[in-house]
Amino acid sequence: MLESLTIIGEQLNNKGITWGVGGSLLLSFYQIIDDPNDIDILVDENHTNQLNEIIAPMGELKKVIHSDPFRTEYFTKYLINATDIDIMGGFAIQHSEGIYKLSLNKKSIVSYKKINEIDIPLCSLEDWYILYWLIPGKQEKAILIEDFFKMNGVKHSSILEKALTQPLPLEVKDRVEKLLN
Repeated sequence: MLESLTIIGEQLNNKGITWGVGGSLLLSFYQIIDDPNDIDILVDENHTNQLNEIIAPMGELKKVIHSDPFRTEYFTKYLINATDIDIMGGFAIQHSEGIYKLSLNKKSIVSYKKINEIDIPLCSLEDWYILYWLIPGKQEKAILIEDFFKMNGVKHSSILEKALTQPLPLEVKDRVEKLLN
């Protein structure tokens, strides 16, 4: 998995594309979980076509099934070296209070992990904390991140504060406010 990530990373970094790793692989980098199941890449919506042009020759394009509650603007899937890669630009999810949108930009990248001499940009745990509350069946990962925050502190509180400006279910707002206080 990490070999596939570094191959992708080297190509994307050389082209100046704004992208970041999220999902279960991000959680594994923080030792929140042990076994990531795929690579989730968020990309600036303005760079989605360019990113797909770079990645397409590296692997097999897989069929994407669009389903509720997801409203993500750009979503593609690839299989590269037996690793599933999900690429999302303009990640959005509908919930009881509206649509929550995570638009990746340079400020969304909070750190880098060097793997095989390649700098891999990482999305914030704070962004994924919100997303995991909203994605059906992923609340256990949100709780794991919440436990991590309780032990280590919230590093990027401004990201959670910004999330509160969007529509969120009351329970999620309450949990975010408790973390911020």
